[in-house]
Amino acid sequence: MTEDTLQPADYRIILLGASNLTLSLPRLITSLRAGLPGKVEILAAAGHGRSYLGWSHVIHRGLPGLQDCSLWETIKQRPPAKQTYAMFTDLGCDLFYGAMPQQIVDAVQVCMTRFQEMSAKTIYVRPPLGPLNKISNWRYYLVKNVFFPGPTIPWATMQRYIHEVEAGASQIATELDFETVIPKDDWYGFDPIHIKRSFRDIAWSEILSPWDLDPTPPVSSSSLREALNIWTRKAAEGTLWRVIKRQRSQPVIKWEDGSTLSLF
Repeated sequence: MTEDTLQPADYRIILLGASNLTLSLPRLITSLRAGLPGKVEILAAAGHGRSYLGWSHVIHRGLPGLQDCSLWETIKQRPPAKQTYAMFTDLGCDLFYGAMPQQIVDAVQVCMTRFQEMSAKTIYVRPPLGPLNKISNWRYYLVKNVFFPGPTIPWATMQRYIHEVEAGASQIATELDFETVIPKDDWYGFDPIHIKRSFRDIAWSEILSPWDLDPTPPVSSSSLREALNIWTRKAAEGTLWRVIKRQRSQPVIKWEDGSTLSLF
């Protein structure tokens, strides 16, 4: 660790998710840094098709499961921040990899319990059940095989599994007194999984509002240069073509005000 990371942050922001989080990560990071006074420490674990349970691979790259990635050990090694906030979303990917609902709920509970232990003000973003319930069989098979190629279980079974995961995760979030955000149907279009680009600023502003940050930073698009600077950074652990293992030191970005970004 560097001297900078040994100094307590004013805000620690922990973000867990998959493709929705990845697509909007630059605007979230830029907006949080611009709107919050002091040193902001951002730790994000995301990635297209990211699994909560185990390693996931998309094209050439692989990333570890969210419950077992090095994010948690890194947090233990750093001094507690003055205020800690956490958010997790994108719970459905593991179903497409063949995991059963209870396995996913158990992994989510592990992550939620860790957030509770660090006294993080936590937001749980529910899956978009409204748009998912409306899609037809052919749309399901199309979307599933575009984003998650491989064996496909019947849509009726998948619908039941999605509801079981959501019910289990919501129950845990309620028991831990976490804030729950229900996505709005108009955030989604033909693609029932990803928030439409035109709604991302509105959607994420609403998603982050339960944190009650003072001042509340409005979410807005970042510049292409800022987005590429974040999207091209590498996570702490990963594989290339399932063969080459790589490790990257964190944080990957250190700004002049002492704020940092670490990826896992």
